[in-house]
Amino acid sequence: MIRLDYQKMRDKRLSLDMTQKELAEATGINLNTLKQLETGRSSTDLENLKVICQQLDLDVEEVYHPDFHNTKIISVVNNKGGCGKTSVCGGVACAMAEMGLRVLLVDCDAQRNLSSSFDMPRSEMNFGKAVLQEQNLNAFIQETRYENLDMVVADVTMGTLDMQLFTKVSRENIVRGIIRPVADRGYYDYIIMDTNPNLSLLNFNVVNASDYCIIPVQPASFDVDGLGIVVNFIQGIQPYNPGLKIAGIVINRFDARNRLISETSLEQLKESYGNMLFETIIRVDAKLQNAQWENRPVLDYSSGARISTEYRLLAKEVIRRCS
Repeated sequence: MIRLDYQKMRDKRLSLDMTQKELAEATGINLNTLKQLETGRSSTDLENLKVICQQLDLDVEEVYHPDFHNTKIISVVNNKGGCGKTSVCGGVACAMAEMGLRVLLVDCDAQRNLSSSFDMPRSEMNFGKAVLQEQNLNAFIQETRYENLDMVVADVTMGTLDMQLFTKVSRENIVRGIIRPVADRGYYDYIIMDTNPNLSLLNFNVVNASDYCIIPVQPASFDVDGLGIVVNFIQGIQPYNPGLKIAGIVINRFDARNRLISETSLEQLKESYGNMLFETIIRVDAKLQNAQWENRPVLDYSSGARISTEYRLLAKEVIRRCS
């Protein structure tokens, strides 16, 4: 996908106190072409862009992005611990990366399980520091050893992050402010954020910065009962972020051996949430625990495992819903 930053070209021309007619005369490019170019209604070839940028004293790379990706930001949210937010983040991200998509994982949980599952060491350049210092998140991105997968790691010191956020001005928008430059750069197809098991100010921030939310739920009594609270939490943020959507609810850690609880819970979820449920169900698989023990994504640990196949199917559903 090619993207031209029309606004930057227009702003630079105005800063030079140059009219469109003067620019047309200086470059030899048709005036109507320039007018349409500056409003985004038309594009032009690279050679003309180089001429325009030279006249405006702009680097063509500042406005011309031939490999631009329309980055989608997805947060994985639930206030119930043990529902598998981290495993869903890692599994979906790895499956997307296998497809050739570029993915940035952001670990927003002080327990740093997502960071550990990719064998990422502790670092001073972590998500908590970026939030507290309100720094552009681009500077905190680290490469993983997996192709197409980068990460912003968490740190255990983030345990007090919520308390520290309360001292900030416009504290509900800090994560949006630091992550938008990453999305606007257009390098990644998806940014996937793992959250902590609370409906906290930090998670308000994360959801407020997102385009889509995924809610993992374990088919068990307490999980199903509390799901409505999570849905209401996300819907309560939508007035602040009108583009925010719930991509869906994914049934995770489904244990077919415990038919009474699992199947009863599944029926309740279908009855209450219907089309919000992803078709793909992630079942209990010992391969996942084995992979976590070795600090490896399960798709790397056991590519042919049943759960790896399920994550690939879920990733395809996520892509369809988040488009």
